[in-house]
Amino acid sequence: MVIPRVWKDEYGRSMPATLYPGFDADLIPIPVLGNGSVPLHWYRINAAKLLRAVQPDVVYSHNEAYALSTIQWSRANARTGRKPFGFFSCQNLVKRYPIPFRQGESAVYRNSSFFFPITETVDQVHREKGYRGSSTIIPLGFDPEKYHTTVDIETRQRKASNRSQRLAFVGRIVEEKGLVTLAQALGKIRDLDWELIIVGAGPFEGDVKEAMRQHGVAGRVQWRGFVRHDETAKFFDSVDCLVLPSETRPNWREQFGRVIVESMACGTPVVGSDSGEIPNIIRQTGGGLVFAEADAESCASSLRKIITQHDARAAMAIAGNRYVHQHYSLSALADRFADAIENAT
Repeated sequence: MVIPRVWKDEYGRSMPATLYPGFDADLIPIPVLGNGSVPLHWYRINAAKLLRAVQPDVVYSHNEAYALSTIQWSRANARTGRKPFGFFSCQNLVKRYPIPFRQGESAVYRNSSFFFPITETVDQVHREKGYRGSSTIIPLGFDPEKYHTTVDIETRQRKASNRSQRLAFVGRIVEEKGLVTLAQALGKIRDLDWELIIVGAGPFEGDVKEAMRQHGVAGRVQWRGFVRHDETAKFFDSVDCLVLPSETRPNWREQFGRVIVESMACGTPVVGSDSGEIPNIIRQTGGGLVFAEADAESCASSLRKIITQHDARAAMAIAGNRYVHQHYSLSALADRFADAIENAT
């Protein structure tokens, strides 16, 4: 497993190369150029020389086809015997990149025999752009050892009906996450007993706080700031509903929404907009409600239902929890990944 020796994440923290506890692999940490940029980083190594030394049966790049690191390993593989090569993608919009990225992406398509899109939409995007190999959909998953319910869901929902409802948002605080629309929606349900807890950080925080103030709900919002990913399971288990009000932009729409399946895995239903993949996951799992993106009235209506209809909320929590543990757990996805690799060889 080749990964950056140290990676700078979007919050400016440096993450040293380590293996996940219990994961067995020969770790090869390598310095990278373009550190901190997922599509633009490049390993400072002669990749072909490393492949000749390791002699792998399969080469897989866990990155987009147009990303420099994927292009780097695809080229190195082509120069050292052309073992089965594959890549990963979350790209759910057809984007035409400038040269040399477009040329590199086309070369990756030609040199790849397998591909892991996270959704059907992502698969369709790459086929429209020219990919012709096999594909296996592997959505973003969760670790069931961490993300699970700690009490019976019906008991938990019954207790929740006797107190203020805890709504939650988890994610980056940026404009496209729809938090201004959420503020408008919350202003329309001030007659109900609820509080909103926001976990995350980002450049749009000041605008969101002002929107909350303008709509008379700032006093009912808690700002928790950044929370480590491995601590979010406990948080999901402590709230009554996750709200994901994402809004599509010309160059972006919600690719998946990993927090949806993590929340459901903890027995917490989701109210989400119809941006990108959000409505597909919610409807497929039965674990929540969907509202029209950027529509405060629609959002408020869904929130009112989730807050006041306790039996329906419990049924959604149970359905979502059952479905994601069957289809989105890491063990289920690992089996699917392994089968695809076996087929590629």
